[in-house]
Amino acid sequence: MNVSDRELQLKTFTETEILNCCFTATGQLVLDSANDLDRQPTLHQKAHFRAAIYWLKHYQPDRQASQLEQVRGYLEAAYHLGQLEAWDLIRQILFVRLDSDRNLPLHQQLGIWGLYREQIDLCQPLLGKANHELDCLCLNNLGYAYTHLCQYQTAVSHYQRLLQLATENHNAEAQAKALGGLGLCYGNWGQYQTAWNYCQQQLQVLDRIDESRSSTKSGNAISVESLEWEQDSYGECPSTAVERGQTFATLGYLEIHLRRYRKAIYYCQQALAIAHTINDTQTQWYALGRLAVANAQLGKRQKALDALQQQYQQRHQNRNCRQVSAVLVNLGLVYCYQRNFQAAINCGQELLEINQQNGDISAQCYALLTLAFIHIWQDEVQLAMEKTRQCLSLARQFNYPHHESQSLSQFSYLHSAMGEIPQAIDYGEQALAIAQNVNNSLFKGIALAVLGLAYLETGKFVHSLRFIVASFIALPPWRGGDSKLLLALIIKRFFKYLLKLSFIHLNKFIE
Repeated sequence: MNVSDRELQLKTFTETEILNCCFTATGQLVLDSANDLDRQPTLHQKAHFRAAIYWLKHYQPDRQASQLEQVRGYLEAAYHLGQLEAWDLIRQILFVRLDSDRNLPLHQQLGIWGLYREQIDLCQPLLGKANHELDCLCLNNLGYAYTHLCQYQTAVSHYQRLLQLATENHNAEAQAKALGGLGLCYGNWGQYQTAWNYCQQQLQVLDRIDESRSSTKSGNAISVESLEWEQDSYGECPSTAVERGQTFATLGYLEIHLRRYRKAIYYCQQALAIAHTINDTQTQWYALGRLAVANAQLGKRQKALDALQQQYQQRHQNRNCRQVSAVLVNLGLVYCYQRNFQAAINCGQELLEINQQNGDISAQCYALLTLAFIHIWQDEVQLAMEKTRQCLSLARQFNYPHHESQSLSQFSYLHSAMGEIPQAIDYGEQALAIAQNVNNSLFKGIALAVLGLAYLETGKFVHSLRFIVASFIALPPWRGGDSKLLLALIIKRFFKYLLKLSFIHLNKFIE
């Protein structure tokens, strides 16, 4: 029986049953058993048992309580049951459905609410304690939580374990989860081509699942854990539709960073069509934002603003910090492309403040780089230096090579502007090496451009021109709003350099 269809077993216990209970080796509860193989709890363990029952039966949060307080009774009960190694009872708590908008099971709702630490604490102890299906579900939750905590190496290790376990047990649904998780994780980590490859593999697995379902109307019974994945919160809609929509939205994000904007628009439109059909507002939210960025890169500003307006209208349905951050990122980009830098600064500062509170390092780096770029444009050297220095420190500490490359490029630009050419060239070469290592055309184009500008200040015009041309090849100025901004910055520096030369020649003439 699905545990979400019945009351939690622990809520029905009497005091006498608590005193006489024992547990099997796998953590299942047994009442009045004389079997010597059963574990008889000690007095200390029975105290934990009473505490678990208290939290489940008597804890009543206030109606205005936070999301964490709403589920504290379940989380505290799971902790006490963990001290008893009562894994079957914790499993029941895992699948309790909450009275929320989407009626999700607890293990999934924690992630939706951004309670990632709590999600980890609930799922981690269950690994290896029941069966491979429960292990798959817990590994997926752990990968998801660590991805959103920006601990990408840990997230990848959990998703790789999930992929191996799913493959060994021929669990296609879990394979799809693992591949999609790896795609999202590597995408957030800045390894866009690797992420793209995993997403394409996931789509192939989802196609095989759909083909298998269409070829047969009957099959083996589905376990509790698989059933939870199959139906999720969308009634009879199979989770392949949910995952396909989410993967298309992720591919839209990746295609933007791979500078294939028309493909990004295609994937975002596919994601929106699926999300609208199954009423998946979260996927709609992300797809709209990415659609806005792709259109803005192509210079289609009205379409970008229309998509952002639709995204903004969903704000009452999406109160997650990551989703608020997504809006600020998208708005900031569009404002930069429109040269409305004051509005972009406001978005960047708010983005930085929000993510300093919730600990999203990648978003902090993005905000710092955006603010630093605007200060560079406005010739505010010290402010640009400060923001770039903060970003470089975070990028190196948390291993974000794409943010590190961009920080080094900005340092190169700033030092060459101040006439500190050896430092500028050193920073530019470091930035280029990292960009080539991660194989990212955007960061490679920026690094080549700043090296060209550094050599320009030395008077090595041919050397400078070679780097500038190489930058245009890697990052064509007519393909994207960010490449147009870079071109404008190069032209601005060239005019300053020519003005400086004219003053030098004028002074010589006067003398």
